[in-house]
Amino acid sequence: MSEHQSLSELSPADLAAFREAQQAAYDDLVASGLKLDLTRGKPSSEQLDLSDGLLALPTTTTTPDGVDARNYGGLAGVTELRAMFAELLGIEVEQLSAQGASSLTLMKDVLSYLWLKGGVDSVRPWGAEEKVRFVCPVPGYDRHFTLLEWFGIEMVPVPMTDEGPDADAVAALVADDPSIKGMWLVPTYANPTGQVTSQEVAERLASMPAAAPDLRSSGTTPTRCTT
Repeated sequence: MSEHQSLSELSPADLAAFREAQQAAYDDLVASGLKLDLTRGKPSSEQLDLSDGLLALPTTTTTPDGVDARNYGGLAGVTELRAMFAELLGIEVEQLSAQGASSLTLMKDVLSYLWLKGGVDSVRPWGAEEKVRFVCPVPGYDRHFTLLEWFGIEMVPVPMTDEGPDADAVAALVADDPSIKGMWLVPTYANPTGQVTSQEVAERLASMPAAAPDLRSSGTTPTRCTT
């Protein structure tokens, strides 16, 4: 198989040879016994030690805006924490939600709600659709893909470039296919390559026309973009 050939151009014999070569390469990789932790952003023990002081209970439990931080409620998170990170991220406090430590848990919660109830602009719950598809920039985060697989959502790969996902490929897919409901995207330091989506590409992804009425632009949900 030459560098510029696609699989659809290969003869049956060449396809069989290509499969055998890839299977042999995979078997060699498995046999090497590698045990790699590719978890994105996982700190070392030394880094964790730096935050030991944060584990002590504060002497004051009421925030400056009068919220008892020990209790339930406040779905957006503690205002002071949001203000601190809003400054670091260059956004307004109202645009930021301070939640738990696992973005993957939040993404599963949002997908579950959409699957059972649908979104604001959904015709029906996603679980009642004949087919639900997601655009997946490749290379991407394996746990995002596993989450979609668990829901039975079909994954449609697009190339990841130095500027972010191939916007032309994404636009072509979402323009005419109402079954495409969303897209996984880690816009800053994407796993596993560390790529950062440019402002131009981000704006285009957020504004491009889509056949699905419930494929919406967002910075915290998987219905187009997630961090």
